[in-house]
Amino acid sequence: MPTSRPNTIPTVIHLLSQLKPKSILDVGVGFGKWGHLFREYTDIREAEKDPSRYERKNWQVRIDGIEGHAAYLTEMHRYLYNEIHLGDACELITQLPRYDLIFMGDIIEHQEKKAGLQLLENAVAQANKAVIVSTPRYETGQGDLCGNELERHRSLWGPRDFRPFARVTVKTIDRGTLLVVIVKPGIAQPICAPLIPPRAADVLRFRQAKEEIMQFIAPTEAFILVDDEQIRSDLPHRRSIPFLEKSGQYWGPPPDDATAIAEMERLRKAGAKYIVFTWPTFWWIQYYVGFYRHVTSTCRCVLKNDRLEIFALPADP
Repeated sequence: MPTSRPNTIPTVIHLLSQLKPKSILDVGVGFGKWGHLFREYTDIREAEKDPSRYERKNWQVRIDGIEGHAAYLTEMHRYLYNEIHLGDACELITQLPRYDLIFMGDIIEHQEKKAGLQLLENAVAQANKAVIVSTPRYETGQGDLCGNELERHRSLWGPRDFRPFARVTVKTIDRGTLLVVIVKPGIAQPICAPLIPPRAADVLRFRQAKEEIMQFIAPTEAFILVDDEQIRSDLPHRRSIPFLEKSGQYWGPPPDDATAIAEMERLRKAGAKYIVFTWPTFWWIQYYVGFYRHVTSTCRCVLKNDRLEIFALPADP
C-alpha cells in the first residue's frame, strides 16, 4: 500500500534526532508520509532557531526518494523531496550518491528474500551513518493494491535475517512490526526507543538552566556544551558545540580523560569561550576525574548549582 504502519513513528523520529543526518534517502516513498516527517523534524524544527529554514530555498538537509510506481507521485512529493528517482530500488540504489541515513519503511517485504538481502547490503554500503528498516513481523497476505503489482508481499523477515550485519539492533514494535537499525562504524549507537517525555520537575529544571545559560553566555558566543544531547537542540544559541564533536555533530562521550582534555583544548583554541556541564552529565565529574580536575584547575567557575556548572575557558596569552 502507498502508506505504512504508524506505530514506528515515535522511535524513528527519536533515531532521526540522534543521528542528525544531513542527507536522507527514503526508499519507497509511497504517499510521502516519511518525507513529511523527515522534513519537519530536520529543517522545519531547526527553523525555531533559524526562521529562514522554514522556506524551501533555505533547507539544508537533502531528502531524496526512490519510487517504483509513478502514479503515486504528486506536487506534494516534489515540494518535500529534493529529488525522487523512478525505478527499481535494487538497481537505482547503487547508482545514487551516498547518504547519511537510508530509510526503508515497509519495503523489503515486497522483494523476494534474495533480492531483499541484496538491496539491504547495498543500502548499508551506501549509508554514511545508518540504515533503518521496518517490515511486518507476520505474514499479511497482501497482494496487488492501487493498480500496482509492486505492492504484493513476497517475503517474510525475522530477526535472524539481520544477524549477518554488524552493529545491528532489532526491535519488535507493538508485536507486529520489526524495526531494524544498522549503524556504521564510528557512529555512536542510538537509542532505539521513543523519546521519553520529561517529568514536570525536569521541565522546570530545564527552563531554569536555559535562563541561566542565557544569562552568562550570549546567543552569538561559542561554547562547549556537555549534555549528552539532552537540551542543546532547545537552546537559542547557534554556536553551542556538542562534546565530543566531529564536523559539528555529537560524537558520544570521550573514551578517556586524555581525549576529553585534548578536545576541550582544541575547541578552546578554535574560539569556544565557556564549557557548560548540565545535570544529565554530572556523572562525568566522578567518571572523568582527570578531565574534571583539568577543567577546575585551568578554568574560572562562573556558576555552580544542581542544574549547571559553567566555566569560563582561559584565553591564550
